[in-house]
Amino acid sequence: MSRYLLDTNIISNVTKPRPSESLLGWMAEQIDEDLFISSFTVAEIRRGILEKPPGRKRDDLEAWFAGPEGPPALFAGRILPFDVKAAHAWARLMSDGKTAGRPRNALDTIIAATAETNGCLVVTDNERDFTGVETLNPMRGAAT
Repeated sequence: MSRYLLDTNIISNVTKPRPSESLLGWMAEQIDEDLFISSFTVAEIRRGILEKPPGRKRDDLEAWFAGPEGPPALFAGRILPFDVKAAHAWARLMSDGKTAGRPRNALDTIIAATAETNGCLVVTDNERDFTGVETLNPMRGAAT
């Protein structure tokens, strides 16, 4: 049995008017209890909504976010915090990247550290930003 931490880009893809068919197929095969998001993903999505200009699109996104299909409701009980354990893992991952000459994106590394400390595989379509972290790209296939 695997636990999966969905990267923000996965949540964004699923909510598009035309989401990835392979992603939807993969998600349909999963058990909800094995799918998690990071508290940071909630923050990224909320920030994206707040940065939209006032208008219908923003209002629709606000309603979705606050409603039963929004991340806080849909993932209730399965939103993993960036806690002290994750903070220590984040520091190590950032340091390892710098030492290896491959500086990491600090924001993506928050998600990676949260996944690592909670025994999750990162599900993303942006494996490049998670180099050295076990990932799965359902739009491409196998774990890397």
